[in-house]
Amino acid sequence: MSEIHNELVKVAGDLTASKERVKKQVLKQAHINRRKPFRFTLLTVVLTLCVAGFVMVQLLTNETKQTSSLFHERQLQHFERISQNMWPGKEREFYKEEAYLSYEKLIASYYFAESLGIDYSKNDLEVERKKQVDQLEMLHQSPGYEDFFQGLTPKQYVETYLEPLLPMYTVRAKLYDKYKEKYPTFYAYQEVATIDAKRYFQANFAEQATTFQKEHNIKIRSSSYGSSKVGTVAKVESNVFLFVEGVIPDDLNHMTKEQLAEKYEQADWYPVLDDFPVKQGDYITLTSIGTGSIEENGVVRKYGLLNKLEVLEPAITKKLELDNEQEVAQFLRDIPWQPADVMKRPPEYSFQVEGVRIEIWNGYGGSLYIQKVGSGEIQLSANRAKQLKVLLGIDES
Repeated sequence: MSEIHNELVKVAGDLTASKERVKKQVLKQAHINRRKPFRFTLLTVVLTLCVAGFVMVQLLTNETKQTSSLFHERQLQHFERISQNMWPGKEREFYKEEAYLSYEKLIASYYFAESLGIDYSKNDLEVERKKQVDQLEMLHQSPGYEDFFQGLTPKQYVETYLEPLLPMYTVRAKLYDKYKEKYPTFYAYQEVATIDAKRYFQANFAEQATTFQKEHNIKIRSSSYGSSKVGTVAKVESNVFLFVEGVIPDDLNHMTKEQLAEKYEQADWYPVLDDFPVKQGDYITLTSIGTGSIEENGVVRKYGLLNKLEVLEPAITKKLELDNEQEVAQFLRDIPWQPADVMKRPPEYSFQVEGVRIEIWNGYGGSLYIQKVGSGEIQLSANRAKQLKVLLGIDES
């Protein structure tokens, strides 16, 4: 059974067991909105990639090759028809956008791989052709897809429509293999390849893409893609790095990796991108476009995806030395601590009281956010914050 066949089985189930289940499992992906949250599990990543692979398998055209134009209307129509099967009941604009984005993703992967010198042989194309026929055989057995095949057998379908795109599928598979070798410990390596391919495509083919969108009245909905995070690179290994959000480099000198992960709950492994090298101890800001986790042998390993990164000058937290520790401790005992949330930036101040670390962030209107290890957090009003600043000797000028 081919690798792509295995991927389809993950999405649709084994056709020999239940043909009806295939259709239900494939179509239920309609309920997954890719613009929802930025966090996702490894299962979500795998299913998304498999569905994307399935969609690409259906990219059909009777052109003999890609001509000077990157995009072709007939291919877009096929993507749109598949989108309608995946997400029934949506508006036409939704289908056009989904079709275009899937189409662009395939083209971007192909030309990016080509720029890396990835090539293919006649034998590679034959292997890919057989994979495509096998996959379509599976779909052909599923009820309700008669219109999809338009009376053609899977083999005829490939010969009629898919033949010109075999080089794209072949090269894309080789691109994924290359990234698997580059990121041996990173589970979402295919997504890293896709992100790099999209960056390359935007740098070299943005004008052609915009022209095609305008000609076919395709509107790409604007959205804030990704979230900005600030923290420290705790470790670098095998082309990935451990990023701990909200931590300053100085924290690494007196806290273990386990303590950091437990305290901030944001210790994720990210891929080291070619354009954005990092080293251990770097204080950085990055744009995270998704995080997830995988469990192996009882150990949960968290990871994320990113599309840009910048090394910052460390914003060092001011450490306060207390001459009136007992007075400060009494002030803190009277506080009704609440469960602590993860802070997205390092604290402005920190100090030790009775052996416990206290961290302080400036809030709006003179307020303060305080977190006490083991107790929780509180937001002090401006008046209460002023009292604490006097006790701590914090100069407000």
